[in-house]
Amino acid sequence: MLSSAVTRGVKKLTRINYQFYVVVVGCGKIGLELATRLSSIGFNVTLIDKNPESFEKLPEDYGGFTVVGDATEREILERAKAGKADLLIVTTEDDATNYFVSVVGAKIFGIPNIISLVNDRENVPLFERTGIRVISPVSLAIESFEHSILEGVEHVVGGSK
Repeated sequence: MLSSAVTRGVKKLTRINYQFYVVVVGCGKIGLELATRLSSIGFNVTLIDKNPESFEKLPEDYGGFTVVGDATEREILERAKAGKADLLIVTTEDDATNYFVSVVGAKIFGIPNIISLVNDRENVPLFERTGIRVISPVSLAIESFEHSILEGVEHVVGGSK
């Protein structure tokens, strides 16, 4: 779910009538949901995936574009007009693919904002050293568990069982 801060930021962008262009790589659970939500709130979105069948899961009201192909191939990123993107979001299950596509997006296509899924926590520093913003599902889950545990401990210690 998009945070309220992101939603407020998007509303602000649309109020000034700025067409924000996002390329999303990977039409799995995360990429599909992100592309759908971003499109529904007014972003121009292109979704790339190797498997044409993955696009069948998109809702009928998806307002973006799709490109079938391997995003590690320059031609596919060109077809998605990556050079015009304001944001690249990379969501495949393979960290090597995510890293390669992120670096190519930044260095070859000049995309100013890149966010990548990083599945193996040990790879996070590599991505961050390159200036790629990272979403690590494992780290997020651990932080959520820690937060819930600490809330529970505070509740018990505070005597409010």
